[in-house]
Amino acid sequence: MNSTKFRVMAILMAAILAAAPQVEAAASKTETSQIAKSAAQKNANLAWSVKLGSNVTAKLDHADVWQQNGSHAAVFTLTYKNGGKSAARLVSYFPKVVLPGGSVSAANPISKDLAKKKVEPGQSVSVTYYAKTDSSSLAGMKLVMDVWNPQVKGYLQRVGTYRMPANYSAAVPTGSSTKLKLGGTPVTVQAESLEIIKYDGKVIAKVGMYMTNHGGKVWNDRGFEPHLVTASGNSFPLRHEAGAEGVPVQPKEKKLIYYITEVPSYLKTAGLRFLWTENDDTLKLSLPVASFKLPAATAPKWDVKAGEAKKLTIRGIPVDARIRQSSLRASGGQGIWTIEMAFKNKGKKSVEVPAYEFAIKASEGSFHPYTPDAKAGLTLRPGEEKTMVMEITLPLDLKQDRLKLQMIGASGTAGSSKPSANPGESGSEPPPEVQEPLTLPIAYFAIPYQTERKSSIGVEYGAQSAKGFAYTLESIQRLPWQDQDLIVAKLRLRNTQESKSLPLPELKANVTADEKTSLAGPEVIAEEQGSLIAPGASTEVYVMARIPYTKDIRSLRFELFTQQEAAKTSFLTMTTSGMMQSIGVLEKGKPYTVTAAGKRAEAQERRTVIYEGADSDIVYSEFVLTSNEQRRVQAAVLKGYFQSPDGRIYEAETIQPEAALQPGSRQSIVFWARVPKGSASELGLALGTAMSGGKLAETGKDATGVLGVKKLMLNPVRPAASSSLTQLDWYPYSLSVTKAAGHLQEGSSTISLNATLDVKRSESIAAADSGRKLILIIKDSLGQTQERTLTPGTDIQVPGTRSISMELTDEQYKKLRGGWFNLTLVDEFQNERITLGSQSYNLTFQPLLDPNEER
Repeated sequence: MNSTKFRVMAILMAAILAAAPQVEAAASKTETSQIAKSAAQKNANLAWSVKLGSNVTAKLDHADVWQQNGSHAAVFTLTYKNGGKSAARLVSYFPKVVLPGGSVSAANPISKDLAKKKVEPGQSVSVTYYAKTDSSSLAGMKLVMDVWNPQVKGYLQRVGTYRMPANYSAAVPTGSSTKLKLGGTPVTVQAESLEIIKYDGKVIAKVGMYMTNHGGKVWNDRGFEPHLVTASGNSFPLRHEAGAEGVPVQPKEKKLIYYITEVPSYLKTAGLRFLWTENDDTLKLSLPVASFKLPAATAPKWDVKAGEAKKLTIRGIPVDARIRQSSLRASGGQGIWTIEMAFKNKGKKSVEVPAYEFAIKASEGSFHPYTPDAKAGLTLRPGEEKTMVMEITLPLDLKQDRLKLQMIGASGTAGSSKPSANPGESGSEPPPEVQEPLTLPIAYFAIPYQTERKSSIGVEYGAQSAKGFAYTLESIQRLPWQDQDLIVAKLRLRNTQESKSLPLPELKANVTADEKTSLAGPEVIAEEQGSLIAPGASTEVYVMARIPYTKDIRSLRFELFTQQEAAKTSFLTMTTSGMMQSIGVLEKGKPYTVTAAGKRAEAQERRTVIYEGADSDIVYSEFVLTSNEQRRVQAAVLKGYFQSPDGRIYEAETIQPEAALQPGSRQSIVFWARVPKGSASELGLALGTAMSGGKLAETGKDATGVLGVKKLMLNPVRPAASSSLTQLDWYPYSLSVTKAAGHLQEGSSTISLNATLDVKRSESIAAADSGRKLILIIKDSLGQTQERTLTPGTDIQVPGTRSISMELTDEQYKKLRGGWFNLTLVDEFQNERITLGSQSYNLTFQPLLDPNEER
């Protein structure tokens, strides 16, 4: 009796150990994957269901085999269902594998299923078992099931045997999907495509798989190793086309995910399948999880017709790529293509477009690469489209109407990869541990043949960008600016939308002369940048750049664009001839008008005078600026230059007050320059509104350019001196000497002088200190002179009269018994003088009294 019990316990312990090795080591392992039932697998002729007794059944749901380390591991999944009233203990059931040669191998649970001990009443439990085999096929293999029964000899009773079908495949059929539980997340998977790509001496297999996440958190297949498996069982490790991190699939989201691998050129593409494996670290085995039959291999369709889009999938997000427009222009013996490549996000998530490589492929077979200034991708929000602009130069003798734009991308970033046990066919080499990215063509876009037209002044052209603005070149001028010239183009942009306002973006510009010289300091001046332009409404945009004044121009090219980080999006590109418009001339007496919103004003010439010097003259032009605004505003800064009839330019200095102007109020602005002797009377003044940093310049700040230039024909005068000292014009003052007296005491060396000065000022005008001086020159009857500068605020009181006392001293005055003195008022500027007026007065002589007469 005791001997019998001992034998029973020994057999039971042996069975438990055989059925559940390393239980303690696997008890804490987290579940990483589970294969669920699927219609596709039911159709694969797995039809084994076995009764285990007491209303407990086991059903075969899945079986597969995978090679590793010179052998193979067969796996199969049994689902136990308990229809009884008490728990069924799994240690009572012993599945085994009978190999084709007759040898029997115990089937043990994989590590993650070791913790499954029993099946509660009314419940089902799936357990995946593995068994080592020397065959790469399940054909000829049998599965048997024994149950513990102490009533039979050996205590194990065979309750079922199942021979695997000879034509069985674990792979899901092409076109069918299956629902898996991967990493604890329910996912529906379906094979979508297989492409065989031959490029650059390599053969690349590209597999497309649809993934639908039915779980509540983001899922990707990291932790599962993808493989491309041939009909004979050889395999190639796949990698994500998007890179080592894979592609995340959001909850309830369906994505098309691509995998790639390099394969031998002789690979047979019939019967290829996609397989996921999962490492069982405890068992040190790689076990098959799920496989899918792939569709028939196709060659990639790279050619994209002109005007059509290439549908891309970037990290699972659909993106359309297309040539939005292109144009060709000739420069010498070269053709310069400007190509706008547009990418539009068709998905619901933001996506970053990789930094693709581009080249023009000629029908003659040559390639002409495009090298961007900075390799940076575009970030697209859902529904957003962005454009990158390329300029590619190639010989004009190529057939320009048969060119294609090749787009190339790096697929599968570098990452480690475990070589498979049997990686290639016919003795192929195993792949390296570290895989470099594979460079593959994405598309060949037919380039629409269109020569670039030159924009004419006054003609409206259609919108060039998706922003929808038509444009008109209204004027283009070349203006002197310091030691350079300014190129100023005025554009009018019109919103062509019928019912939608469009934002005018913050624009930048490049300006090129004769296809080779980039002009310095390009600026865009647009009052409404960042504002919405109403349907059908127009707005003005100026483009300004500098060029050496000695350089002749045959053509000009303007490129307006927006810049976001490193991404450059074209807004408008325009080429014109080098012909410049002459500056408009205002009729005599007509004011210069400032039209900028918030700065509207009129500047009217008051007078222009000439200060004559010994070797040169000064032309001094006074203007009165009147504000036309409804609020107190800072006046626009005006800049000008004097121009002679033969084209000589004299840059004018500007003297302008900094004080703001009330509505309708005025200020005095002065423009002056030193010019060659005798040339001042023939000069005109070109006047414009000063700019700085893409906007109207501020008073006191350096200007970088000028807009809205008009030429005024001046009326320069050399003022004649007045013969009296009444109502002299020293703008903005009016001066009169109302009284002057001189006294000489007999025998004295001193003459005492006194003058009364009456001053008036135009209080309605603001004026800055121009540096002009008012000088009083006193001349005595001996011909000697003295000078005194009259200072506003002290010598000159506004308004009112002021008495000025002076003394002249000379020993020769003791001999005089009478005489006269002369007063002359002089306007001095930059050491040059204009006499305002002069007047002589008699001295009052006071003789000494005779002492006898006093008596």
